[in-house]
Amino acid sequence: MRPAGPPPVDPDEARRRIHEELSKAEYDDSPGFIDWLLGTIESWLLEIVDGIDGSSAAQAGIAVAMGVVLVVAAVLVLRRTGLIRRGHTLAVAAELDAQPVLSGAELRASAGEAVSAGRTDDGIVLALRALVRDLEERTLLDVTAGMTAHEAADRAARPYPELRGRLERGADAFDTAAYSHRTATAKQADDLLRLAEYIADSAPDLTGLGTTADAGAEDPLHPRDAAPTGVGG
Repeated sequence: MRPAGPPPVDPDEARRRIHEELSKAEYDDSPGFIDWLLGTIESWLLEIVDGIDGSSAAQAGIAVAMGVVLVVAAVLVLRRTGLIRRGHTLAVAAELDAQPVLSGAELRASAGEAVSAGRTDDGIVLALRALVRDLEERTLLDVTAGMTAHEAADRAARPYPELRGRLERGADAFDTAAYSHRTATAKQADDLLRLAEYIADSAPDLTGLGTTADAGAEDPLHPRDAAPTGVGG
C-alpha cells in the first residue's frame, strides 16, 4: 500500500505561498541588486505556477517546495557574502561624502571614541571617512558622489603607494562594517584608525602618482631606520 502523501496544492495556493515567502521581512533590507534578483526568482516561479493547470496538484506542490528552497538558499548565500545584512547596526552614515561635512581631525576623533567604546563598525566607517576627508582637504583626492571604499583606497594609494596593501585591507574592513552581517574586529578598527592617523601626519610621494607600488614595498607603519621622505602636502 502506498503511504499517504501531503495534501495536494492547487496553483492558486502555490502562488499564495510563494508570495508569502518572498514578502517576509528578512528580505526587505537588501540593496537594489538583491531586490532585482529576488524579483527575478519570483517572476520565474510564478511563470511555472501559471503553467500548471488545476489537475496538476502534485506539480504545484513540487514547484512550491522548489521555490522555497531556492529562495532560502539564495538568501543564505547572499548573507554569507555580506550582500544582505541581518540588521543595520551602524550609528553613523556610511557614505564617504556624508553630510554634514566634518574635518579629517573631527572624524578621526569620532573614530577613536567609537573604537574605545567598542563600536568597531562605527569606528571603521569613521576612520575611512577621516582618511578620505584628510586627503580631500589636502587636494590629494577628489571625493565623488557614490565613491566606494575600494575606489577611495585605489586613489589614496597613488600619493601613498607603499600603503596600498593596508589601504585595500582597510576598504575590505569598511565593506564588512558597513554592508556585511558580520561585525568587523577590533584589530581591523585599530589598524584602520592608525593608518588614517599616519597618513594625516605624513608627506605624500607625489612622484609616484599614477604608478603602482611594488609588492615588496616596506610598510611605513612599522618602525624603520629612516623617516619617510616625499614632497610636503
